[in-house]
Amino acid sequence: MSYLINIIQLHLATFNFFNLLDSLDLLVAAFFFVATLVYLKRFPVFRVVLGTLFLLACSFLFLAGGFIFTALLFGGASSLILISLPLIFAPEVRHYLEKLGRFPFLKMPAVSRDQRNEVFIRNLVGAVYELAEKKTGALIILQRATNLGHLIESGIVVDAKFGAKLLENIFFQNSPLHDGAVVIGGERIIAARCTVASLPEVKLDPPLGQRHKAGLSATKETDAIAVIVSEQRGEVSLAENGKLEIGLPRAALVEKLAKLLI
Repeated sequence: MSYLINIIQLHLATFNFFNLLDSLDLLVAAFFFVATLVYLKRFPVFRVVLGTLFLLACSFLFLAGGFIFTALLFGGASSLILISLPLIFAPEVRHYLEKLGRFPFLKMPAVSRDQRNEVFIRNLVGAVYELAEKKTGALIILQRATNLGHLIESGIVVDAKFGAKLLENIFFQNSPLHDGAVVIGGERIIAARCTVASLPEVKLDPPLGQRHKAGLSATKETDAIAVIVSEQRGEVSLAENGKLEIGLPRAALVEKLAKLLI
């Protein structure tokens, strides 16, 4: 950390705004810094990054004011946080690095986003009602803007392209992954067998059970959507923003998901 600071200080001492290369270097660095913050804003790690930047700013201010030991304290704390970030958010880091490694920005989309979304929703709803017809219980958590790292970490990472048959096989009674929730994000099955804790304030009357409570709880703390298939009645329910709709027909679920998954 101190080595990097020394390099920056040395470069700033010789920095020349009238030099094209120096100005371009500063603009590129600023662009990537802002772009990274904008990207991270959607995830819980953003608050950690902001807190770390605040500690770093305090360290520089105390150093400028001559409070050496206080500056070292704040600087050391921020350094420890930066070092531990890859460990704390390991599943998310691995997932997005793998995504970046596919070089998505070099691929020309074959179909529009709306078309892909329509196909995904149609396949998802088809799989959900296949499960409902067989009275196979299921809890599907659809990730939106809020990152669900805490849920993903509690389960088994799958990170596979969504497929109706794959989803049905995961919730098949004899499957080792059938117990718990499946987390889907970006039209990919991210993880299975995830543990979703029920919040104490979530109370549902029978015949609604633990699966419905867990799905509703997940939507109270995040902007996720939960699709629940009842094992006893073969009903399909949808939870969003702390509200539960029970016994949705196929057309209604398609319509609601089309509005929510924009």
